[in-house]
Order: sequence, then C-alpha cells, then structure tokens
Amino acid sequence: MYLFAIHKEILLFFTSVFSSIIMKAVYVQIGGNFMNLLTLYYFVELARELHVTNTAQKLYISQQNLSQHIQRLEQYYGVPLFHRKPKLALTYAGEQLYAVAVRILAEEHEFQNRLADISEKSIGNLKLGIPAYRGQICLPEILPRFYEKWPNIKIELCNESSSKMEERLYDGELDIFIGIMYQDNPKLESYPLLTDHIYLVCSDELLQKYYPDSWQSLKEESAGGVELARFSKIPFLLPAPSMKLRKTLDQCFLDVKVKPNIFLESQTTELFVSLYPYNYGAFFCTQMRLPTLLAANPNANAFPVALKKSLINHRLVLAYHKERFLPDYAHDFIEITKDVFGEIAKVRPN
Repeated sequence: MYLFAIHKEILLFFTSVFSSIIMKAVYVQIGGNFMNLLTLYYFVELARELHVTNTAQKLYISQQNLSQHIQRLEQYYGVPLFHRKPKLALTYAGEQLYAVAVRILAEEHEFQNRLADISEKSIGNLKLGIPAYRGQICLPEILPRFYEKWPNIKIELCNESSSKMEERLYDGELDIFIGIMYQDNPKLESYPLLTDHIYLVCSDELLQKYYPDSWQSLKEESAGGVELARFSKIPFLLPAPSMKLRKTLDQCFLDVKVKPNIFLESQTTELFVSLYPYNYGAFFCTQMRLPTLLAANPNANAFPVALKKSLINHRLVLAYHKERFLPDYAHDFIEITKDVFGEIAKVRPN
C-alpha cells in the first residue's frame, strides 16, 4: 500500500505537469504541429537583445535561421511581433507573447529539475546568474568542488546587470542568483554572502609623493577607514560613469565636497590592478577583488572607504525563488558557494 501511494503521488504529479505543458503547447500550435520550445526560446532571446545579429551569434545560429523562427510565429498569429524600423522593438502583441513565453520556458525548466532530481543518472542543468567579474573570482573555487560530486550537471551562466538577473530569478528563468540586491523580495530567499566593502588602493610611493611630511601617519590613520577628503591631492583611476561603483564614489566625493583629479576612467578594474606598480593614481576595488590584488601586489595599501565614520559597502547575496523547485545538486551548489565566500570574507589587507 505504501509503494502504491508513492506511485499514485508520482502519477498525479506527472499528469498535472504534462497537462499544463500540453495546454501551453496547444496555445502555440502552428499548422497542425506543436510549436517546439526552441522557437519560443529564440523569440525570448531576440526580445531581450532587440538585435538580430547579436542574438544569432549568442545562439550560435544564422540570422536567416533566427528570422525564419520569428516569421513562423508571426504567420501563425497573424500579427507582427516586432517593429523593424527605425530600430527593432516589440509590438504590443510581441510584449504579450513575451510574457507568456517566459512563463512557459520557466515551467519547462522547473519540470526538468524535478525529473533530474528523481533520476538516478544525476543529469540536469543549473541556470546561474552572476556578474562576470564576480564569477571570475569565485567560480574557479566553486566549480571543482561541485563537479567532483555532480560531474554530469551542465551550468548555464547569465552575467547581465544585477537588477536584470534579479528580475529573471523572479520570473523563474534562473535557479540561483549571486549579486547585489538592494531590496528584499518576499518571493525570493536570500542568503548574505559578503558585506562587500569598497577599498581605496594606494601605494606608499603615491603617499610619499603627495604627502611627503605626513604619509606615514596618514597610512596608519586610514587603516580602519578613510574619508576621501584626506586623499584629495592624489590623482584617481575611476570606474566609468555608467558603473554602479562610480555612482557610489561620485556621491562620496560630493558629500565631502571634493572634486577628484581623474587620471583615467575604465570599465574594468582589472586594468587598474595591472597599472598599480606604475603609480599613476589611486583606485577603488571591492573586497571580492582583494585576493587578486594582494596576490599580484602583496604590499599594496587597501583602505576601507568611509563616509561620516560608516564604511561604504555593497550587500552581496545568494538568492533563489521560494516557490520554485530546486534539485539536490542546486542545494549542494548553494552550500559550496557559502563555504567559498566564507573564505573570501577572511581576506583582508595587511
């Protein structure tokens, strides 16, 4: 009786899921054949990129192939899904289909997760959203530990902006998101990974050049937190104006009434790290970048940035959807990630 009850529960579950999928498949039926999920996936990706060439390259298909999928959708529904001129944009019908297609693909992915969890082969995929530079730092530590236990799991990476990836997580398009969340969401479970402090990186040579009489005391006083007004004489290498870190720094400079002497601006902090030995100027980095910086420059000075005696930081979290199913391998990935960030959090400048 017990086994029968289990089998009955499984049968009811599959009946429910397949009924849901079939109903949605009928909704996008074309010419007597069910629209495959690949066409919907191509449509969703083009709706996000709004650029045929870039989308085709991302999907590793030809522009002609992509256009044919979109044309079949438009022919079936009898309405244009995209405005072609002056630039590619979704029509109102396209916006409605996009909302439905996102839900269909999210449910299909959740179904795959459930199947993977009950399969003895431990085959599945994990959709992970993480900013590129954070992934470069933490994934080399996370992935070897994860694949030692789950060698057959495919990880799909998304590295858009944190706000965009949080939206994808909410819509069910991602399983896990690692990044900055500025507000709590009642449907998302979040675990704090790191209070990602912002550090001012400045060499002894720069301090001696611009503060010859007080550089040593300035260095000692800044170890626990530095107000940017104290470093107003030094030139800076700053993130590009469009970056979130730059907006935070601009506000810090504004609050202390300092106009920074900008030597160089760049989209990548990696450039600033590589230029550190040349002493062109001080720059800023988050705590996550400290291991890379200190490995290349063990004697680098990294002072936590403060404003009104409070340290400036970003709250880095790992998040997942409370109402979406996560297989065992996803839970293992989460635990491994927590361990790795616990190690990163211990890294401090000398």
